[in-house]
This record gives sequence, C-alpha cells and structure tokens, in this order.
Amino acid sequence: MELTKSDLISGKKFITGKWRPSFFVNFFSNDLAHVPISEMKSDDGSDFSSIVFEFRDDNTVSVTNEVDNYTVNGTWEQTGIYEYQWTVEDAGSVEAAEFLKSCAKLSTFDGNLVFTLGFLTFGMSKDK
Repeated sequence: MELTKSDLISGKKFITGKWRPSFFVNFFSNDLAHVPISEMKSDDGSDFSSIVFEFRDDNTVSVTNEVDNYTVNGTWEQTGIYEYQWTVEDAGSVEAAEFLKSCAKLSTFDGNLVFTLGFLTFGMSKDK
C-alpha cells in the first residue's frame, strides 16, 4: 500500500516528540500483561525508562540514555500507515549497534510506539 501525503503528515505529527519506554510484554507469560518498565532493571540498577527517543519533524532522531548521557543520532522514515523505521549513524560499539538495530522497526498500538526484542515487546509513551 502506498502512503498518501495525508498519511505522511499524520504519521509525522504522531511520531514527532520525545518517547520513552513505559511497559513491556513477555510473550511467554500466561496473560500477556503489560509490566511497568521500572520492573526491568539492568546490572547498574537503572531501567529502560532512562532511554529517551526524540523524533524530530526533519526526520532525524536521537536516542539518549539519561543515566550516562550517551546519545546516538540517526534518521527515521515512515514505512507504513502504522509503521516506522529508524537507523543510527554511529552507535559507538558493536553491542550498542546490534541492540539499536534490533529495535529499529516501530509500530503503533493503542497510541504507543512499540518495538520487539526477541520474546519481549516494549511500549513507549510520548512525553507531554
């Protein structure tokens, strides 16, 4: 399906702004419940809510980890009515590049942006 000019305008309006992970769903759970992102901690005690995705209307994106102020920059594009793809210019390390590449496809669901990593789906909410 080809995107119309109206689709692209609506899509840009939807995605432009700051987004941060707010919940995740484990596909191995019995009820597929939305689990608050604060319950998923890294080794240093931080959680994914410290990661901010900022999508700008010039089709650039920055992803910042607020814990260590690490930022990567890239571009984004709308690939479908409810789908987006983003790429980074330089992730700084192979591990970071692989992580960012694996969550580069975004979809919309219930007003959230979502991406999947293995058996986990992460939902991001827009900062107001």
